[in-house]
Amino acid sequence: MDNIVYLTLFLLTLINIYGFLYSYLITDKLFFTKNKIQSKMISFSVLKERTPLVLFNIIILMILTVIGLVFFREYYIKDYISITYVVLEVIFVLIIDDFFFYILHRKMHENKYIYIKIHKIHHRANTPIPFDYIYVHPFEWLSGFIGPFIGMLMLGGISIYSFWIYLIVRNIHEIHIHSGIKSLSFTKIVPFYGNNEHHDVHHAKRDGNYSSTFTLWDKIFKTKLNM
Repeated sequence: MDNIVYLTLFLLTLINIYGFLYSYLITDKLFFTKNKIQSKMISFSVLKERTPLVLFNIIILMILTVIGLVFFREYYIKDYISITYVVLEVIFVLIIDDFFFYILHRKMHENKYIYIKIHKIHHRANTPIPFDYIYVHPFEWLSGFIGPFIGMLMLGGISIYSFWIYLIVRNIHEIHIHSGIKSLSFTKIVPFYGNNEHHDVHHAKRDGNYSSTFTLWDKIFKTKLNM
């Protein structure tokens, strides 16, 4: 394995350490209580109960990352061109990924069999905590990998810098929208940004607000819920 593989694994490790620490501060130390979207508090025992599945999914993520970067990198990673290309590549992949996620997520709710057997695990969290972003059935976790790679392949590949930035933006965003903590004020003025309140309502009502990064899809397909 080369430095790219090691750096990517290191990056994913840091992201998930952040997710765990954020969850710990919310559940055990009761930080941010005045900024909670919902009044219900989650105990640390809930985090401990969910950690085995989370760790299993992280292991899957690490294994697939190694396999992908060692054996299939040529299909989705290309040379760096410029910072402008990096920005455009990241935005494009996020848009394609989020559209795919919207369709997948909505179908997981509308198909009762899939919801009960697969997606319901994630919705044990009516009041989510940060680590719930990866507290999902492994099949759902694997399905979620498809979206970004569709975007990368449509572009003929992206630079490794774009890949790393995508990982940071997508995963940190997922951690925050599952935090149950009120969004910073600036997020409410960014057009179509999927803020914490948007996804928290989805967990509370389990119907609608299927998009993640962008609320555009919920508006287009009329599945947006009032907060």
